[in-house]
Amino acid sequence: MTFEVTGLYAVVLGLMMIVLQILAIAARAKHEVLFGDAGQMRIILPIRRHGNFVEHVPMALILMVLAEAQRLPEPWLHGAGLLLVASRAIHPFGLAETKEAVPLRVAGTVGTWIATLIPIAALVGLI
Repeated sequence: MTFEVTGLYAVVLGLMMIVLQILAIAARAKHEVLFGDAGQMRIILPIRRHGNFVEHVPMALILMVLAEAQRLPEPWLHGAGLLLVASRAIHPFGLAETKEAVPLRVAGTVGTWIATLIPIAALVGLI
C-alpha cells in the first residue's frame, strides 16, 4: 500500500522542518554559540520554533498514515494535512517576544490539535 496523501504532506512538512533547522543553526552561528542557547532570546526563539515543530508533527503524520492505511476518505486526510501545514506555517510567528504574536501561536496550536484529532477520530471509529 502506498500512502500518497500522507506522503505529500510529509514532504511539505519535512521541508518546513529543514528551514526551521537552518534558522536555528544560523542563529547559533551568528552569535557564536556552539551548544544550547546561551540564554539569548535571539537564539532561544529559533531553537524553540524548530523544537516545537519536531515535538508535534511526527505524531500527527504517524496518525495520518495509520488512518490512510485504514482507508480514511481522502477529503478527511487532505483536511487534516492542509490544516497541519497551515498551522505549522503560522505557529513559528507566534513564538515571539511580543504579546501581539500570541494569537498566531494559539491558532497554530489549536490547528495542530484539530489536525491531529482528525485521524485519531478515524482510528477510533468516529469518522
